[in-house]
Amino acid sequence: MATNKHAQIRYTILDGCFSNFNRLYDYDALLNKINTLLNDIGTEGIQLRQLQYDIEHMKSDNGWAINLNEDLKIGRKNAFRYKDKNFSIANHPLNVNDSVQLETTLAILSRYKHRAEFSWLEELIPRMEQAFDLVSSGDNGVIGYQENIDLKGREYIGILFNLILKRKQTKLVYEPYGKPKQEEIIFPYHLKQYNNRWFLFCYNKKYKSISNYPLDRIVSLEEMSEDFEHSTISWMDYFEDIIGVTKPEKLQLEKIRLKFSEKRLKYVLTKPIHGTQKLDTTTTSQNIIKIEVIPNKELYQLLLSFGADVEVISPLGVRQEIISRINEMNTIY
Repeated sequence: MATNKHAQIRYTILDGCFSNFNRLYDYDALLNKINTLLNDIGTEGIQLRQLQYDIEHMKSDNGWAINLNEDLKIGRKNAFRYKDKNFSIANHPLNVNDSVQLETTLAILSRYKHRAEFSWLEELIPRMEQAFDLVSSGDNGVIGYQENIDLKGREYIGILFNLILKRKQTKLVYEPYGKPKQEEIIFPYHLKQYNNRWFLFCYNKKYKSISNYPLDRIVSLEEMSEDFEHSTISWMDYFEDIIGVTKPEKLQLEKIRLKFSEKRLKYVLTKPIHGTQKLDTTTTSQNIIKIEVIPNKELYQLLLSFGADVEVISPLGVRQEIISRINEMNTIY
């Protein structure tokens, strides 16, 4: 059966079309969907014969043994959709070809995991090996990860990833806590995970500024026909001045000095709270560290999580904010 280096891309597109119970796809619509994406990534499209081969492969035991509803029509043309609304090849065990390709890919990625900019591979590779059952028999469960598989909004990650790559303006319906739903037109730029939640960073046409939306508060997304220009923001640098994901526009960098208890200082030295963290050598105390960040809600949440093990020495504004929050907590207890 004919395959090539773009076969996995085509299978993924077909899987998405077959899973779509709001629209029917015939051969022409499937070809258009596949070839549009292939052209976008700078490669040639496919012909009807290759599409038929791909579908037959997906139906076979060497593929994913998919089960299509064979009775669907658009006019006189055959249409395609899964019989089972909940089926997806993403939920199917890896076939032999997938396993070989994945193992090869992980082997290639392993070459780069010791480079600083790819340090995240140290966690990703064993995680994928365990998730896809590529570890030796009896070794499964060697590593445990903190993850909430029921996290609301996870279903938008793939959609937003593609919208960012395609640079398509997007209609977003968003429901803030305790407020009515809001409809916004956005330019999706960046996805970031923090504290077991995913956040979308985008340009908001209404406010003419960067907005930040947690995915668990998104109600719906709709791709629009209009494109947008590529963002000039360096997202590798965007978060350097903050802890977390909230970047207040009107606040400046602050040099913050923190005095830790002796027992907690060792923990903070082995797990720095920010990349700018240094021991303060201008004082005789050995328990003071300093960081340089823009104060935001995540900073205050982190400092409060240390309880009595930390004291904010300066600046006065950050110290007073912590005092205010402690006093507010004290009224509750």
